[in-house]
Amino acid sequence: MVDNESAKEICDRIREDGEKEVNSILDKAEKTALEIVRKAEEEKDKVVKAILAKAEEKGFAERKRELSGVQIEIKREKLKIREDVINSVMEKVKTALKNIRTESGYPDILKNLIIEAIESLDGKSFSVFVDRRDFDLVEKEIIPAIRSKLNSEVENIEIKELEKGSMGGVKVGVPGGNVVYDNRFEARIYRLRDDIRNLIFEEIFRLEGSEESGSA
Repeated sequence: MVDNESAKEICDRIREDGEKEVNSILDKAEKTALEIVRKAEEEKDKVVKAILAKAEEKGFAERKRELSGVQIEIKREKLKIREDVINSVMEKVKTALKNIRTESGYPDILKNLIIEAIESLDGKSFSVFVDRRDFDLVEKEIIPAIRSKLNSEVENIEIKELEKGSMGGVKVGVPGGNVVYDNRFEARIYRLRDDIRNLIFEEIFRLEGSEESGSA
């Protein structure tokens, strides 16, 4: 189970690893989103004026009903725009993570992900599944360091290739067991999607008020 500390750690790591690219995306996304919202507000004003003029002939109740419908439609459109922007940024974050293998800190990230998984599982022997691009690194550098660190806690660690490629990270399981601790980046992003969405949402839409930001 991922606690708040782990959530903060991975979010911080994601922001650090793709900081320049993501910040650029956030700036562009904010400008785009706010411009779209501004145009939507202008369009809403035009629609409201037209409805008011028409509703004058139909009475207060009809006018109130139509105005309520307009407000709901505008709110729905804003939420759709926001979600589209968030999904776009999420894709860019994934792209930034795909390049993390070129970073000097990647071996330490892999080591910590493996240790976290091992400490969450019961047993003394473990199977570590990695992307083929990480196989030599894990076998020659990371596993020896882990054996030294965990010492008596681990008797055997077998390294295997993942059936499908991964943007980074590992899967760890106990031989013969059914439990697998999925610590690939894809899995961590999925588990922490709400945290990441809230982080991005706050960055992009903070200018529109905390009440709406918290409800999206």
